[in-house]
Amino acid sequence: MSSSNDDSSNKIDIPSADILRLILTHLTESNLHQSCEALSQESGVSMAGLVGPSKGQLISCAEGGRWGECLEILAGLDLQRYRKSYIDDYCKAHGHDGDDGNDNGDVHESIITPLEKLVSLTHEMTILELGDRGEFELAYATLRMCSEMLDKTLPVHGDDVDNIDELRDNNLQSNTNNNEHNLGMMSSRSGDIERRVTALSSLRSSGADSSLLLPTNYYGPSNQTQQKRRNFISKLLSRHVPDAPSGRLSSLLQQSVKWQCHTGAFPAVQKLFQDQAENDDDNDDGGKKKKKKRKAPEKKFDLVLGNVDLVGSSDNKKHTRKSSSTKEGVMVERIPSRAKQTIRLGKKSYIESAIFLPDGSGLVTGSSDGFIEVWGERTRSGDDESSPNSLLQNDVDFEKLRTSDLQYQKNDELMMQDSSILAMDVSHDGTMLASASSYGDVCVWKIADGRLLRKLERTHGGSGSNDKGCAVTCLQFSPDGSKVLTGGHDSTCREHGLLSSRMIKEFRGHKSYINCCSYAILPNSSIVTRSEYNGERNFLAVVTASADGSVMIWNCRSAEPLREIIPPISTSSNRSIHDTESIVSNRSIHTVLHLHSPANTMIVVPRSDQAFLMSLSGSILQTYVRDDVQGTELLAATVSPSNQWLYVSANDGKCIVFDLNSGKVEKILSSFTQECVGKSNTNCEISGILHHPHCSFIGGYSNDKSQKRGIICLWK
Repeated sequence: MSSSNDDSSNKIDIPSADILRLILTHLTESNLHQSCEALSQESGVSMAGLVGPSKGQLISCAEGGRWGECLEILAGLDLQRYRKSYIDDYCKAHGHDGDDGNDNGDVHESIITPLEKLVSLTHEMTILELGDRGEFELAYATLRMCSEMLDKTLPVHGDDVDNIDELRDNNLQSNTNNNEHNLGMMSSRSGDIERRVTALSSLRSSGADSSLLLPTNYYGPSNQTQQKRRNFISKLLSRHVPDAPSGRLSSLLQQSVKWQCHTGAFPAVQKLFQDQAENDDDNDDGGKKKKKKRKAPEKKFDLVLGNVDLVGSSDNKKHTRKSSSTKEGVMVERIPSRAKQTIRLGKKSYIESAIFLPDGSGLVTGSSDGFIEVWGERTRSGDDESSPNSLLQNDVDFEKLRTSDLQYQKNDELMMQDSSILAMDVSHDGTMLASASSYGDVCVWKIADGRLLRKLERTHGGSGSNDKGCAVTCLQFSPDGSKVLTGGHDSTCREHGLLSSRMIKEFRGHKSYINCCSYAILPNSSIVTRSEYNGERNFLAVVTASADGSVMIWNCRSAEPLREIIPPISTSSNRSIHDTESIVSNRSIHTVLHLHSPANTMIVVPRSDQAFLMSLSGSILQTYVRDDVQGTELLAATVSPSNQWLYVSANDGKCIVFDLNSGKVEKILSSFTQECVGKSNTNCEISGILHHPHCSFIGGYSNDKSQKRGIICLWK
């Protein structure tokens, strides 16, 4: 439901089985029972609870003695999921530690949940009523099929209904201690039921006037009647069968869309809601005359495709031509066309790294003199600064240092390291910033107050107190924010735990500098089989790119290489290099961008004249080559949040915008480098390019030492 790369909130891993359960509940609410049954059989997933009408039908069937329908409804419930939740509550209540130890395992095996007891009582009542109707052969056949379940969940004698909802872990023991009460029959619940049915059969065969006679306690203790037993079981079903909230799926979708609008992650829908609110305000005007306005085209939100369509307007064509954000009536991302804002550092200082905050409210820069600064002060013009539409109204001035809510920057107490800040990353929740220096030190900061949370010294080499470590060129937070992944000049990638402040794993196999490292959640089918990874559907992998011209995918748990991908990188003389032993500068792969659409793909950008859209298995799905000139080298790249546009900076000073799906050149920004490094530094090359997480802003910068002062230019 959310993306790990551009979500401004914490990522929540939602099991696919829970998504299927929501769909099953929705199908049941829509009376699509055959579709629900087909989906459940194909996926092997059952419902977690019953919606109101289904539960009412279950209770009605129990009161009326229609036990076949009851068992059919109960068969659609996921008893294992209920059992796991019940045992977790038991462990918390009794201080047990989940799955540790054989003793606890035996205790958990002996726990019988109320729902399991209820299912057994329903089967027992079915058998008894079959016997009462004279269907003795069917009753005995049913008893043989479910005898194991009855013996496991119910005691030998009695009802055990007074404490059916209590956690009991001595059922197996009690079953073995009641042998002396079994009246000569089997020491089990099934044996007791067989005794009652046999007694009834003997009684019915004794004479014609005995059709209404029943053995003592046939339906339960205290010689209960049939209807009293039915009512008792129906009351227990009403109490213990889980309830599924009505309209849960549609409610979650509405909340998700509203949250994306609030955070700005869905600007098209946000704009639609804003226009609707403005129209409502215009209508509530107390009867004053107003100038007649041109009727705006009607807009309709497409939840499935995520578009806002323009429909039902006679002025539709005119409006479409006028707005550059629409294409054939569908909202699309705009391509920046002009330089909007410029951030300037001090003299003899240049930008080594830069990154937008996940919510888009700030831009963090790391400079050659070790300073880390957060830019993006809200202006007082336009909407209220707490409004979710503020970013769309361009009321964030990235040229100013952010001091309104960052008191430490207002006091000139900046985050700082001893050497150049070569790489940075922000945690998924936007609270922590990790920075890496040319000395190999990694620092983790709290953005809100600038406090240093962790410092990992010489993460890539260097043991003595005066020994400087290898430079760290890239880093990334783990999805849960508990670890940091780094790559350095020592040709290794390493994972460090923030709690222990130590290296956890090392990924060794490249022959040159690591330029890019990242985490990726991948399906097993793309790299390894399910048997090789304990049957899990997805697993966490590490992807690295190196100056040796290769991309490697690693098993994050074992640090073993899963696949090495070597794209056919061409040199300036159009010769493909496949010699893995040599290290050539123009073989270097400097950027790997993971995409959410198409799924399980990545953009691989080497220092060459072409970039590649590749699958995780190494297949080339698309090649991006300029059609205006040949022989240029690609220096830096980024993608738009929707994965529609690929922005690549070349060494001829231009930024090329590719359509990611078709591979065609959509636009060329001719003066991109000139604006990003200054008109007096025409020989400098772009070293980094970044895209705003929500809006159509891109930025570029250079770490060329010949600059008088470093700048980063934002295009809109």
